[in-house]
Amino acid sequence: MKPNGPACHTGAVTCFHNEIIGLPEKSADKASDEAGAASASASSGSESRFEVLAELESVIAERERERPEGAYTTYLFDKGVDKILKKIGEEASETIIAAKNKDNDELRLEVSDLMYHLLVLLQERKLPLDDIMSELSRRHERPRRD
Repeated sequence: MKPNGPACHTGAVTCFHNEIIGLPEKSADKASDEAGAASASASSGSESRFEVLAELESVIAERERERPEGAYTTYLFDKGVDKILKKIGEEASETIIAAKNKDNDELRLEVSDLMYHLLVLLQERKLPLDDIMSELSRRHERPRRD
């Protein structure tokens, strides 16, 4: 599903149009190749496929500390938790619609937006992503009821 207008406050279709400082720039072909490699590594159990989450968590924390002017993340922190939660609700709704429409390209974009906003919320609440990963690990290790 295509948005009726810009999804980002900058007027862009997505909030993820800027390069993350410290990450190498990727071409569309390279990103596509890496997505295929990530799928392959997912089945091999490689933990390096989650490195981007740790890097993004770090960039978000830096943005909160430094509040660079014009950065979308700065805008979210300046507006506060209510704005962050509103964005999470919007992105969750858009994720649901993309899934319902069986549009995996759109679903990939919306889940990425949702995950970014969840990471912003975790930073705002000072809850490290490692705590979430530990909780998921604990849940996975519990005896199953099914």
